[in-house]
Amino acid sequence: MNRRVVLETLVYPLLLGVPPFAFVWVKHGGMTPEWALETIVLFLLLVVSTALFLARILEKHGYRKSDIKRLFDILEKHWEEPWDCGYLKHDVQYCIVYHLLLWGFLSVALLEFRNVSLVIMAVAGLVFLLVAAYPIAATMIALVLVLPLYFLKDERMEDGFGFVGKTSLLSTLAIPAIWVASTHLSTGNYPEQILKMFNAVVVNAEKFWILSVVNTLFGFMGRYLVHRIDRKVLTAVSLALAFSMLFIVWGIFAG
Repeated sequence: MNRRVVLETLVYPLLLGVPPFAFVWVKHGGMTPEWALETIVLFLLLVVSTALFLARILEKHGYRKSDIKRLFDILEKHWEEPWDCGYLKHDVQYCIVYHLLLWGFLSVALLEFRNVSLVIMAVAGLVFLLVAAYPIAATMIALVLVLPLYFLKDERMEDGFGFVGKTSLLSTLAIPAIWVASTHLSTGNYPEQILKMFNAVVVNAEKFWILSVVNTLFGFMGRYLVHRIDRKVLTAVSLALAFSMLFIVWGIFAG
């Protein structure tokens, strides 16, 4: 087994990832034996989760799930591959780092809320808010990336339009359900930090949804009509939708 492979895949992420969270723990204060035990249990659960995900990654790259027992030997064979998405070394290291970061953030949340159920609600609130607010990210992609590609007549514009359209359609379908759930949960007896996330979804859900609909129209029009209607017409409609996006985003932040 190559020592360098073990160090860079497992040891270095632990050495670099744990100290920042340890600093936060000490700075926050209030560490108790119960919290320490819960954090250790959480770490063990995420180790199991990491192993399961790594087994799936190996299977994706043509190995068997049981080959995880010789993961480092397999990585040694792929060590000279480019460090890029889709390559085994990259996927394995990202999986480990993501799980380590998740453990760190959850341990901090446990320290803050002192209750596993409250941590779950905090995570739910954060996920709801991120999904509901995704239309803002899609708008930025549309304006900063897709439109310039369109005006440059770059072939990649179709993929960009398609990505914005498909992901925005998903968020358009998801936001009403998230709004209903957040409306219910915002009346619960939770800490203020958690309620703020649910309330942010409730207050802005309508604008998020309208923005998502506009993004969907922008994406699908650009993807499927780019070669079917006059370019001047498509340009005018795309710019009109782009200005509509900016107007809605302004309303979200100004409101």
